Amino acid sequence: MDVTAMDMTEPHLLVVDDNAANVELMLDLLDDHGFEDVIGINDPCQVMPHCLIRLPDLILLDIRMPIMDGYAVIEQLQSLLGDKAPPIIVLTAQIDDETRHRALKMGVRDFLTKPLKHDEVLQRIRNTLNVEQRFRQRDEEAVTLAQVVTERTRELDRQSRTDPVTQLPNRRGLIQQIEQAPRAGYLGLLFIALDGLDDTIRLHGYRVTESLMQQLGARLSLALAEHAQQRPTEAPTLGLWGGSEFLVVAPCSALAELDELAEQVLGHFEHDQALDDLLLPIKARIGISWHVDEAQTACDAERLVHQAALALPQQAENAIQRYSEPLAEQRLERLRLQQALRDAHLRGEMWLAFQPKLCMRTHRIIGAEALLRWDHPTLGSVSPGLFIPLAEASGDILAIGEWVIDEALAHIQRWRAQGLLGDDFHIAVNVAARQLARRTFAEDLLARLSQRNIPPRYLALEVTESGLMGDMKNAIQQLTLLSETCIAVAIDDFGTGHSSLAYLKTLPFSTLKIDRFFVKDLEENDIDRQLARTIVQLAHSVGRDVVAEGIETDAQANYLRSIGCEMAQGFLYARPLPADAFTQWCETWTPSDHLSTPETP
Repeated sequence: MDVTAMDMTEPHLLVVDDNAANVELMLDLLDDHGFEDVIGINDPCQVMPHCLIRLPDLILLDIRMPIMDGYAVIEQLQSLLGDKAPPIIVLTAQIDDETRHRALKMGVRDFLTKPLKHDEVLQRIRNTLNVEQRFRQRDEEAVTLAQVVTERTRELDRQSRTDPVTQLPNRRGLIQQIEQAPRAGYLGLLFIALDGLDDTIRLHGYRVTESLMQQLGARLSLALAEHAQQRPTEAPTLGLWGGSEFLVVAPCSALAELDELAEQVLGHFEHDQALDDLLLPIKARIGISWHVDEAQTACDAERLVHQAALALPQQAENAIQRYSEPLAEQRLERLRLQQALRDAHLRGEMWLAFQPKLCMRTHRIIGAEALLRWDHPTLGSVSPGLFIPLAEASGDILAIGEWVIDEALAHIQRWRAQGLLGDDFHIAVNVAARQLARRTFAEDLLARLSQRNIPPRYLALEVTESGLMGDMKNAIQQLTLLSETCIAVAIDDFGTGHSSLAYLKTLPFSTLKIDRFFVKDLEENDIDRQLARTIVQLAHSVGRDVVAEGIETDAQANYLRSIGCEMAQGFLYARPLPADAFTQWCETWTPSDHLSTPETP
């Protein structure tokens, strides 16, 4: 029921009295004082129909009338109009306490006693209209404020679900999108990790990076919209999950569609991203997860995203991977291993094995490489190929590396005291990139040697090519300081990483180490034979010597000796041994029993 009130600048008044003379008298009075919009009614039954057509701003109502008295009129108005019922001033010849109390209880605003006093009538009417105007303004302001609050709340909610840079749904918006996705067929997620964004930030700053993310978001959104035009399913939603991670929420009918969509997305990263006059090398890796809704089951959004993140390939070469239970178990096992690795060296689970190094010409023992081993109480013997990369990734390699150096120095000190080491014998320890990156690495190492009264020549270091590449300037400073004190430095796994003739010229190292990768097929592979020869010649050309690891046969040893390789280690001579077994091996080793005729190169 739509009831509209008149503008209070021209108030509409309704006079209700069964006495026609009283009505005419009131109409004349009001007309004389500027009230032009006044209607008089003698039949109280006509009040409600009039109000439904045109709602008065004020009703002057006689309380005592036949058929339907003023109380009944008030009750009818309140029953049908509720809060929209107009204010009422009661007209009565009798103003006893009972009448007053009953009328006030029903919400009557004021009373006018007959016979009417004109000045009092006008003033009471004006007072009631003024109060009503203030009430109406307050109500209108409250409505306006409520609308403003509602709109602002709606906008804040939208902002809370939107990334401010790309204007794409953020993490909260994406979770909501997943939870509200249609319950039919597959609901798939593509977790897209961008590689190279950190380099963009370092080289070009955050403004360029934000512009790049805006551009990528727009391009991928357009591509997803075009993909949806060819499908009966709902269009995929692209959002920003993290600073360098997009997430695609894709309702689809089959897993093959998810794979196809992932290939299309990956295609946008096959080339460098053009931004203004820049070409930015950004690559992507995509993890896929999906939810099949055959029984109208609810989708666990957080779990689905977690599965897609778990499925992210570790390397960009195989850039798309689906989630699977075996994959999750593998990642979980990696996490367990990483947690078990923390402080393993302090719990006595780690120990050093020693593999002898021999002079290839005389087969005399000239040193050993200290190799880290880990025996876990429940996991058993854990391969260094598994736990060393984990330690490097987590940063645990710093504490473990310090422990390895301390253990190696303790063995050197003990063996010297027992007279087991000759003056030309050394123990080599592997140094991780994170250790070498510390500005005080060399200084601290020399201080520890001094505290134990160990001549520096008894210790050697082996560093990998990748470890050197992280901060070449600092690496040169640290290794120069060490080489000046007669600590030998070998470049480990030479030829398998970032080999560069430039660092062979500038780095203070004494030895190149031929990786087992080049040694294992020497007998059958001419290319490996030539590569081994080239590495030896290269080392000799810059005044360095060579050690080959992984030697397992006499033929391998003979060839390496024939091309001038000075040192050797491998299973042909001995496996890595615990400390006591190593010293026993050294005592029983007879060089002359293992000499053989060199192979002609």
